[in-house]
Amino acid sequence: MADNFSHADLFWGNGHVAAPQGEELARHWNWLKAQTGNTHPGALAPFGWVSVLPYSGAYSSGYGCNGVSSDGITPQVSDRPAAFGFTHFHATGTGFLGEFYNYFLIQAFCKGSDYRHISELTDIFAEPGYFSGTLADYGVNFELTAGKFAALHRYQFAKKSGKVTIDTTQMGLNIPIEGYHESIYSNHCVNYGNNWYGGFIYAHEIQIFYAVKVSGNITRQAALNGVIEYDITGSNAESVIAFSLTSMEDARQRAEEAAAQGFDKIKIETQSAWREILNSIQATFATEKEYNIFCSALYHSLIKPVDTGKEFTDFQTLWDIYRTQLPLMMMIAPQTAGKMLRSMMQTAKRIGFFPSCYMMSSNYHRHDMQATALAVNILSDGFFQGILNSSDYPELKAFFKSEFSHASTEGKSPTHILDLACAANAAGQVARSCQDNDFARELYELSKIWRKAYDEKTGLLIADAVYYEGDNWNYSFRPHPQMKERVALSGGEEQFEKLLDRFFGFGCTDTYSSARPMIPNRFEGMNNESDMETPAAYLWCGRADKQAKIHDNIRRYMFFEGSGGCPGNNDTGGLSSWYVLSTLGLYPLTGTPYCLLTSPSVKKASIKVAGGILNIEVERESETAIYPAGYQFNGEDFHEPYIPLEKLLAGGVLKFVLKDTPQEQSIIPDWL
Repeated sequence: MADNFSHADLFWGNGHVAAPQGEELARHWNWLKAQTGNTHPGALAPFGWVSVLPYSGAYSSGYGCNGVSSDGITPQVSDRPAAFGFTHFHATGTGFLGEFYNYFLIQAFCKGSDYRHISELTDIFAEPGYFSGTLADYGVNFELTAGKFAALHRYQFAKKSGKVTIDTTQMGLNIPIEGYHESIYSNHCVNYGNNWYGGFIYAHEIQIFYAVKVSGNITRQAALNGVIEYDITGSNAESVIAFSLTSMEDARQRAEEAAAQGFDKIKIETQSAWREILNSIQATFATEKEYNIFCSALYHSLIKPVDTGKEFTDFQTLWDIYRTQLPLMMMIAPQTAGKMLRSMMQTAKRIGFFPSCYMMSSNYHRHDMQATALAVNILSDGFFQGILNSSDYPELKAFFKSEFSHASTEGKSPTHILDLACAANAAGQVARSCQDNDFARELYELSKIWRKAYDEKTGLLIADAVYYEGDNWNYSFRPHPQMKERVALSGGEEQFEKLLDRFFGFGCTDTYSSARPMIPNRFEGMNNESDMETPAAYLWCGRADKQAKIHDNIRRYMFFEGSGGCPGNNDTGGLSSWYVLSTLGLYPLTGTPYCLLTSPSVKKASIKVAGGILNIEVERESETAIYPAGYQFNGEDFHEPYIPLEKLLAGGVLKFVLKDTPQEQSIIPDWL
């Protein structure tokens, strides 16, 4: 069995995009957004709450050299890696959320070092669950690892003596951003004795409890104004810091358990967890490059959301991850997904709804303008994947009702109307499966609201409206309820296909002065997630071949190896998980019990799913064949470019037959 662990690049997507000028269709796609993945390479467990990494204060995770960017080439704030020390809790792949964590700055340095000035960061090495390097100006080698609730550090001082400080008042970024400011507005610190300290901070109106200990030849220790100091004689020291959202006692118990296990055992356990989940998908590719991109994308799809032990949080860009990352998580980590789904229901019960951006913050409404009722799709997907069942329906129904009572389309983008329509249709299917037919009829009636979003004269969404990260074209081809009627609204299948062709650049011969042009009314090509499901719209005019062509172009011209390998903000795994699913030929269509089929780039693959092993086989007419000509499941032929999720998740053999030229019109889905 291949070890995906050793091929996962933690730095993938952390730098500015390295993609050359696209070819074929990709030449005509819109580079609207920032050209960086904004990922972080810190040490953490899969879906683990605590992450630790060297802190430069850069945008947006606190690591690296990136400056603030929302579009174009990413500015650099440094010409080489540098860090002040190490922070805990981080966003990954995001843009300007306004709340950037980076709590509890721990600094280690030799005495006499100017630790208030950033140090050059050298000898960097990272693999899942581990990060090491040297703070050259501070004279310190370091190693970092983390469990789910604790981070452990090791230090080696070049001058045989040093100092370790823990700044409990640290948070946020360290670069100037107009109008941006974060601060810890309350903290408390207690000396437990025996080199232990503990307490709590209030950040964004959330109380975070901590316990910390430094081990080594301690000659002095003190705490003042939220900063804990340890003086050390000798070459080596270690620290452990653990956290809780429940109590100081819980934080201390977690810290003591981590200290008792020690650095090496925590590292081994965390890396074992990474190996298990990364190796849940085994795939063979034509090239080593494709394999490296796949493993790196898979790793960066399994970081968020996080389990705090109290609840799941860090659904930092729900409007992106609900379509790709969370369905992938449910497929390969159903037990963790089950805990997450039940946690979401408890959060909604406490707050009254589930926020579109749920972080360690009480600012639950800051992205209400972005999306509506997305959590309904997520819980429905959990039901369709068999993680939730009819025994959960009373709680599910209560969740659905709370979401729909909170949902609002008034004064918002027409995209909210489509959000609401999709959510109502998804919940209606769950209600019907649980024989709640009256509620199902009510929801199906609500799903018809989608028509209000469209201009019947153009067949597109209303043009004179506000759209987030795009325009009305980017959102006009999203699969949603009553797709047959939606296609008819555009003038029928032929006219719908013409609109899609214009959007994706089929037949376009334009040339551009930039290798990464900004072109309104055009597909964003995974530089952003807002239209990443739109290639599937071709299935509703019978053109699975064109969907396959687009997926092939995205994989070949938009995703690469290395720090510049992600074509845009990864947004907590939204883009990376799209890539993983696409290479496998799968696209679980959120809010439905079906998985769409496209053109895989793997030679073969196997996926550990809830019911066993799903094997993917690919029969190609030639090495470059991409056009679907039929499928088999467990030896039975079929031609529909979709398959019920229930079948896939039971395990079996799914076979794709790919040809060099487009085949006859594909079968149009009749279930949406």
